[in-house]
Amino acid sequence: MDINNLDTINSKVASYSAKLLPVIKNRTNKEIKFLYDFGFREFAENRLDDFKQHVSVYKDASYHFIAPIQSRKLQDITHNFQYIHTISRTKEVDILETIDTKCKYLIQINIDDDPKKSGVKKEEVYSFFEYCLSKGNIPIGIMTIPSIDSQPEIVFSNMQKINNELKIKFGYEGELSMGMSNDYEIALDYGATIVRIGTKLFK
Repeated sequence: MDINNLDTINSKVASYSAKLLPVIKNRTNKEIKFLYDFGFREFAENRLDDFKQHVSVYKDASYHFIAPIQSRKLQDITHNFQYIHTISRTKEVDILETIDTKCKYLIQINIDDDPKKSGVKKEEVYSFFEYCLSKGNIPIGIMTIPSIDSQPEIVFSNMQKINNELKIKFGYEGELSMGMSNDYEIALDYGATIVRIGTKLFK
C-alpha cells in the first residue's frame, strides 16, 4: 500500500469536492489499517460477512453496502449499514417502508441496459423515484456500474443528466455515486459526488 498513491488519489477527488469511498471487500483488517490511519471513516462493502469482520476492529466507521441485494437480507443490511447504493426493485422499497432504520439509500440505475447487471432501466427512473416518494422514503441519490464495453464518457454524461433532472423535479439531495478505479477521473468530470475505489488504493 503506497501512501503517496493514496494521497494523490484523495487530493484529486477532494479537488472536485467529491468523496473518496474506499472499497474494502475481500480485504483483511491489517490491509485496511493504512486507510483508517490516513483518516478514512467511511468504507464500502459487498458482503455482510466481510462487514462483520471489519466492524469488529473499525467500530467508529460508517459502512456503505454496494452489492446486489437479496430481499431476505435487506433488514439485516439496514441495521448494520448507514448507506445502501443498490436499491433497484419496488419490492425492496416496500420492505424499507416496514423497517425502522436511519439507513439512507441510492437508486442503482442500469444505464447501459445490461442484462447481466442489476438496476432500474433509465426510462423507468422517474416512475421508480415517484414510487419511492409514495412510500415516504426518499432516496439521497443515484448510482451506476458501467458495462465493461461501454464508453465511460457517455455513461457518466447520461447519469449526470438524469441526476440534474431529478434534482429539478424532486428537489432531492442528488448524490451521484459513479466511477471506480479505472474510470473515476472521468466520473469526476461528469459530476460524481462519490467515487468507489478499491483496487487502485491497494497497489
